[in-house]
Amino acid sequence: MSRRTTKSDDPSKASLAEMPEVAFPPVGTLSRGKYAERARRSLEILALDKKLVAALGGPEAVAGILRALATAVGEKKPRKRRAA
Repeated sequence: MSRRTTKSDDPSKASLAEMPEVAFPPVGTLSRGKYAERARRSLEILALDKKLVAALGGPEAVAGILRALATAVGEKKPRKRRAA
């Protein structure tokens, strides 16, 4: 008798150990609306450790620190594209 092998769709334990865990914030996907594509392109998400945010004084303080850092570095504004 021959052995019957079945292909499993589940990933192996080794491949799961190699993949980092990624947590996506609860931001809904924008699927409809007049400005959905523009909003999707303009969103930037930054993931920080909860302890770090707490140590820096909360989300508003972190945003202020990042704005001050961007100003100190010399924030470059993206060039606008000309219409063809």
